Amino acid sequence: MEHVSVFNLVDNDKDVEGIVPVKPPKVESFKLVETVKDLEEFAAKLHSVDEFAVDLEHNQYRSFQGLTCLMQISTGTEDFLVDTLRLHSHIGPYLREVFMDPAKRKVMHYADKDTVWLQRDFGIYICNLFDTHQVCFNKI
Repeated sequence: MEHVSVFNLVDNDKDVEGIVPVKPPKVESFKLVETVKDLEEFAAKLHSVDEFAVDLEHNQYRSFQGLTCLMQISTGTEDFLVDTLRLHSHIGPYLREVFMDPAKRKVMHYADKDTVWLQRDFGIYICNLFDTHQVCFNKI
């Protein structure tokens, strides 16, 4: 088997001093939803859109069951981070209806666990879910 060094992959003849590095895109602002008033306004915004993307973060360190610790939602024009620890008992009552609305498309990636966490932690069931993982790997 031939040994390949990283130096074989670099074009040593190129002058790299004149190359301007590509900067990452500017981070757009997001809205942190951390009060009941914020949650009420956020729910109203979700009711006004036809589609939104959802991702959950979950922690099960030293726990058999775990807990959803962050909800990220994007409407295409706005991004939101929901503090699910602070608002835990309010999330279901404010967001349940919009997640169950079949007229609104919910987009998730690999939603297998996220749907369980939404049901377990907030009593939220999803209707009209588009799972990008299923499309990529099952070609539905």
